[in-house]
Amino acid sequence: MAENLTRAGGAGPAGISAESIRAQLARIVASKEFVNSDRIRRFLRFAVERVIAGRGHEIKEYLLGVEVFDKKPSFDPRIDPIVRVEARRLRSKLNKYYQGEGANDPLWIELPKGCYAPMIRRREAVLAEREPAQAARAPRENIAVLPFANLSADAENEYFSDGLTEELIHALTKVEGLHVVASASAFQFKGAGRDIRKIGEQLRVGTVLEGSVRRAGERLRVTAQLIDVAEGVYLWSETYERKMKDVFAIQDEISRAIVHKLRVELAEGPGALAARPLVEQRTENLLAYNLYLRGRYCWNHRTEERLLKGIEYFEAAIAEDPRFASAYVGLADSYALLGQYGMVAPHEVMPKAKAAAEKALEIDDRLGEAHASLGLVRSLYDWNWTDAERHYQRAIRLNPGCAAAHHWYAIDYLAVLGRIDEAYTEILRAQSLDPLSLIINTNLGDILLIRRQYEQAMEQYRKTLDLDPNFYRTHWDLGWAYQEKGQFEEAVAAFEKARELSGGSPLILGDLGSCYALWGKRDKATELLEELLELGRRRYVSPVNIAVVHFGLEQYDQGFAWLRRACDERDCRLAWLREYPMYSRLRSDPRF
Repeated sequence: MAENLTRAGGAGPAGISAESIRAQLARIVASKEFVNSDRIRRFLRFAVERVIAGRGHEIKEYLLGVEVFDKKPSFDPRIDPIVRVEARRLRSKLNKYYQGEGANDPLWIELPKGCYAPMIRRREAVLAEREPAQAARAPRENIAVLPFANLSADAENEYFSDGLTEELIHALTKVEGLHVVASASAFQFKGAGRDIRKIGEQLRVGTVLEGSVRRAGERLRVTAQLIDVAEGVYLWSETYERKMKDVFAIQDEISRAIVHKLRVELAEGPGALAARPLVEQRTENLLAYNLYLRGRYCWNHRTEERLLKGIEYFEAAIAEDPRFASAYVGLADSYALLGQYGMVAPHEVMPKAKAAAEKALEIDDRLGEAHASLGLVRSLYDWNWTDAERHYQRAIRLNPGCAAAHHWYAIDYLAVLGRIDEAYTEILRAQSLDPLSLIINTNLGDILLIRRQYEQAMEQYRKTLDLDPNFYRTHWDLGWAYQEKGQFEEAVAAFEKARELSGGSPLILGDLGSCYALWGKRDKATELLEELLELGRRRYVSPVNIAVVHFGLEQYDQGFAWLRRACDERDCRLAWLREYPMYSRLRSDPRF
């Protein structure tokens, strides 16, 4: 294959595999620049596949007109310029992609002028031909909002400064022309001693917003600075001295100043920016708003204790303002995570999550986050796939910059239904919006695992652990990959590390016991099975966790009995039975 790539017209150097090129192609067509341009995506896919096949020299104007643009055999390129026009559009979009989202991609796919066969090269080869600073610089429209520092006398006001940051991120994601890094990645740089240039490089942004919040009673002092990453200079700076009741106006003024400075416009077209606020005042009750921010602060920690505390805050916010839609979304997300992560029996919390999301949509049907939350429940608990997809797609249409919507759609819907190529495209889109998110990067590895690309999956898990070696979920999923390759010693080590970092999560105990059983260490597997059963007498333990140990021990009757119990309880983990490779050995059994 590499030899073909070397000979093909417009192809890259030897040593670039077809698999690597297709992975790069998937990144490009999933990007914000390409995602809504179906004809251009088709053009690029067709041309790249021809190059991979060693047939780049065949890509001529007539062939493209007929095969890509559905022209009749009588098509005459001398009369109809469609191919030349679309080729110019494709070159322009590729240039914009590599100036923005794709600036750090390992492979660059270019369409040279006067040619329709793509040139595929490694990034370092491209940069060697260009001015390094210019080549690496991301456009200013790629922006990260860093966590605002809490300068209040009361350290507990950190929830408010974090909340202000998230609200600004949320507002800016809705602006057409801006590529806004999601909060999970931006919050990796919380604290002092931040090197703006390094942050810009890691997040692939050309502009950074940072600031501080000082709150004293009902008085607020908010400072904000917009910084050009490459030059290290302020593009704009402002200080706001206001009352707490003006917090939404402050957020709107900051967002509007950024949009004006970067010269971008809302999706609705020219004049839309002046026509309505960027930040909508979702409640007039300041106590309700503060309680909501406290709830989100707890939710972001994602432990059982914090999620339960967050629910208390969201319920208090709703009691203060029963029409506060965002508080219902926070309530839905908290209940959903408790069920999805196996902390509480799904039938106890998922109906509550569904009711809260539906209430949010009853108040405001254009709240994209509520559609995403309802999509999660409809897929993982109701198993109503048609309705789930409708809500996921609605969420993405309402807010294309919402990383969570792309993420959940990829891993909790498309992947579980076996639409793996679509899932891969969506997870790459989520990763481009939230490049340092540990769970998104881990789930990218999971999709590679489902594709049986075990080496690539393990490499992705290792890259994620480079971001944070203490993220238990990545160690857990790495254990799955080792197990599928028959490397049981390494798999057990990964599961044990995940168990240690998670505080002994029952979810991991089941997979650890199963792995010991498959390795032939039945005594250890039986010991863990007994530990799970004893734990289940004191708290909720997913029946799937017990079932997988029985299956590892080849105790199939017991395993299927527990799986049936999981089905009766509508256990969220059942959604992955169809596609995850660790269940492959069960598929020939009619009971499966």
